[in-house]
Amino acid sequence: MADNIKDTAELQSINLFAVQESYKTIRTNIFLSVIKEGCKRIVITSSLPSEGKTTTSMNLAISMAQAYMKVLIIDCDLRKSKIHKVLNIPNVPGLTNVISGMEKYSVAIRETKYTGLHVLTAGLQVPNPSEILASEYTARLLDELSKEYDYIILDSPPLNIVADALPLVRISDGVVLVVKQNQTTHNDLKKAIDSLEFINAKIFGIILNGVEDINKKYYKYKYKYK
Repeated sequence: MADNIKDTAELQSINLFAVQESYKTIRTNIFLSVIKEGCKRIVITSSLPSEGKTTTSMNLAISMAQAYMKVLIIDCDLRKSKIHKVLNIPNVPGLTNVISGMEKYSVAIRETKYTGLHVLTAGLQVPNPSEILASEYTARLLDELSKEYDYIILDSPPLNIVADALPLVRISDGVVLVVKQNQTTHNDLKKAIDSLEFINAKIFGIILNGVEDINKKYYKYKYKYK
């Protein structure tokens, strides 16, 4: 019994180390993909729901903050927001409150327990998420926030379900696609990539998560899609 507990603890430690190292690799690849002064805006999206994009967004933001970057993660999934649940904080005030003029962003943005990482939750549910994310007010807000942060991570809705993420991609430096082993199909991925290529998006890479083989990293990063 004691040996089984020890083996389980060792396995969990190995898995955690693999995940942490994978995110460090992803972080480094993104650092090297965006060589510019000022803030870098990165959209994280997927082809379909439940592929792990919010978990990926959070872990990537944490990893960047641990590299002494000032990072803001914004929940741009206005239909099914999750970041406030992950962090166990109120969803309001958030992005929609700021864009509508109901609240200042200085009030809506919250610190997290991770040094250097701040969060802007989705905020109140709205009937027109696509229009809000595509509005000039959202673009202006990102321009203003870019003066204060090294990186802004935009956790965005799935591409094959709604078009909400595409306006954000247009005003970002690039996009990372999240796919899940044994769930995302080649057709799903191709459809998402076609949507991004149609607007000439810069695709930084594809993250494969949910890999079950413990001898391999749980999160794989492919720099290019072929």
